[in-house]
Amino acid sequence: MHLTVSSDEERTQPASPKPTASTSRTKSRPGSIVVETLGAKTCETKDGRKINNYLLKREIGRGAFGTVHLGIDTNTGTEYAIKEFSKSRLRRKEQSAMLRRPGPRGRGRGRIMGLGVGRSGTPMKSNPLDLVRGEMAILKKLNHPNMVKLYEVLDDPSDDSLYMVFEMAHKGVLMSIEADKTATPYSTEMARRFFREIILGIEYLHNNEIAHRDIKPDNLLLTKDGELKIVDFGVSEMFHKGDDGMKKSAGSPAFMAPELCIPSHGEVSGKAADIWSMGITLYCLIYGRPPFMSHNIVELMSMISNDSIEHKGDLDLDLLDLLQRLLEKNPEERITMPEIRVHPWVTKHGEDPMISEEENCQMVVTEVTEEEINNAISSIASIFTVMKAVSKFKRHSRSLSQHSLNKMMDEVHKADNLKQLSNITTTSPTSEKRLKSSTSNSTASDEDDKDVEKLKESTEALNITCPE
Repeated sequence: MHLTVSSDEERTQPASPKPTASTSRTKSRPGSIVVETLGAKTCETKDGRKINNYLLKREIGRGAFGTVHLGIDTNTGTEYAIKEFSKSRLRRKEQSAMLRRPGPRGRGRGRIMGLGVGRSGTPMKSNPLDLVRGEMAILKKLNHPNMVKLYEVLDDPSDDSLYMVFEMAHKGVLMSIEADKTATPYSTEMARRFFREIILGIEYLHNNEIAHRDIKPDNLLLTKDGELKIVDFGVSEMFHKGDDGMKKSAGSPAFMAPELCIPSHGEVSGKAADIWSMGITLYCLIYGRPPFMSHNIVELMSMISNDSIEHKGDLDLDLLDLLQRLLEKNPEERITMPEIRVHPWVTKHGEDPMISEEENCQMVVTEVTEEEINNAISSIASIFTVMKAVSKFKRHSRSLSQHSLNKMMDEVHKADNLKQLSNITTTSPTSEKRLKSSTSNSTASDEDDKDVEKLKESTEALNITCPE
């Protein structure tokens, strides 16, 4: 799934490199602010569907767990990429994943791999809802010129959809890689320019103890100004205190490191695996395709693990040296990030040095905690709980009035909003106004209170947890 809209004209390579973040950058970077609007309203207009002030135009991308729309802020006319998730579909996927988890005596058969944000020493969350939670928790933390920016998260409690509002990358993917096809390669100078921006972005992630785990041209987008943005943190993993050891394979097979292609490979370095993927990406920019391609996944894994990499044409010796060191099959001998940033091809033998690591990583974010991941979509859990409670209770009683159902939903929403008010630093003015209004106007009769208590007692008997 790509947060892009592009045309053939926009995909045309620029004639010459522009100044980039690798050579020019301000010394101060304000903190990233993500607005959470938990009481958003969805409506249909003559121009299309709207979520608050965002008009959803045409579809520009589709993935396993959601759809990306071109969205326009009707107040400013600014275009955004708006990622829409179906909450009910995520819940069904989550329940399915839970059923497929192996028991204590299982050997992992049927387990869904590579979803969510894992942590060393913490069980991996392997369901789509955790995928969204993890991606959102990471994106809220990041603030770097080469990272896609998340502006707002919107949730309409009465609607099935959850929305994430991203900056738009109008020029699309850096390069579209397809099986049995070779894309148009970039010039050596353009490839060098983009690779320098990849270095800065991945260095920033690694300094924040995040392994991306799915670096490839399809996850590198270009803005109108040609600035490179790294996207898609769905399989990213956090690590602790410099220990980037990871046990699970993730990412796109053609870009996976050799150490991840070995069955029962044990713990591998997330940083080293990302650097291999950077090498494959650079190879694609030079040759228009990955070095290893096969429709047979077993054959592809074998090629990555055992076959040598071919370098055709009259390749610059410095570039050849960098590719060989990036694509060193032994991760312990593979080039490291500090060595990459001073490599002769990257810096033109020192004539075009990178900005310092200290300057590039000045806005190192605080650690993404388990609580932040769990609360990244804080209003959804209670809504799901009420939906389950009402659905099951209806099968056991016909005495529940619609007014009582509405009362219970209002109570849950009020509790969520109060919790958000105390936990979230930045809340949109619209939702804050709605929160004050609902808090001051919310009253209920004794009869309604009894109905709500009756519903809670019944759901407790059905072993359903209802929020207070």
